[in-house]
Amino acid sequence: PNARNALFGGSAPSTHELSMSTVAEPDTSASTSSTPTALEDYVKGRGGNLPIKKVLIANNGMAATKSILSMRQWAYMELGDERAIQFVAMATAEDLKANAEFVRLADTFVEVPAGKNLNNYANVDVITKVAKEQGVDA
Repeated sequence: PNARNALFGGSAPSTHELSMSTVAEPDTSASTSSTPTALEDYVKGRGGNLPIKKVLIANNGMAATKSILSMRQWAYMELGDERAIQFVAMATAEDLKANAEFVRLADTFVEVPAGKNLNNYANVDVITKVAKEQGVDA
């Protein structure tokens, strides 16, 4: 069964399957080695133990764009690396067709069903499914 049917039930075929695409290849060499990254050092130095390395952007438009830009700016100012945090954006076919800025800013995106926000950005089942599949930290 396709992803839409898995999420919403039913057996009718749908053209609104969840799909993933990479916008830019993230550099994962630091995260797979045993050497701590600047982000891990930052978190540990402040008493934390779980760095947020990958964030799901479950919104679109200016809210999504500003979120990514703000977090990248923070990462650059605090860690000296604007790419210390990876972003996965949820995007509808309309977002992709419009070449939305938040999709271009994200490291990867997952296409979600189009239509009302209840189909995508306000649908907890879709958001949690994408979050689990993509292995995001937040």
